[in-house]
Amino acid sequence: MDESRSVLRVLLAGLALATALVAAALSLLALATPAAPARRPAAEDRATIDLSLLITGRGAIGGPAQSHLYDPQLLVVRNGDAVRLHVTNGSHFRHAIEIVGYGVRTRPLTGGPQAAETLAFVARKGGIFEYRCYLPYDPATATCSPDHDRMVGHLVVLDPGVR
Repeated sequence: MDESRSVLRVLLAGLALATALVAAALSLLALATPAAPARRPAAEDRATIDLSLLITGRGAIGGPAQSHLYDPQLLVVRNGDAVRLHVTNGSHFRHAIEIVGYGVRTRPLTGGPQAAETLAFVARKGGIFEYRCYLPYDPATATCSPDHDRMVGHLVVLDPGVR
């Protein structure tokens, strides 16, 4: 009886070893197989994203602005989305906006109700892109504002597989 148990143990150990070897081989095969490239959305699959961005100031109502900012300071889209970004300048200074590294910018926008422009582009590069005023600060012409270097926001373009 001891001999039959011993043979059974050897057979089970051999079966376990064979199973482990097959699992290891399948794992290596899965790692060696190249992943399918991410599919870019076709034009008909592309989502159109409408966003608004306000150039505004912080401070007492009716008084001078203590600082200027973009509202919102963070925009998020997916790679492949068609984006329509409506930019409005609500401040008393002349501003413009450029998405650095994306090649998208407004014309200079003088404050007031007509100070708006819509940028249209397809988000084709994933990553984080800064947006800022590209006009140099010039107090003589009321172009931009003293806090020009702190007026920064970010566009985040997520890859299609990111959830």
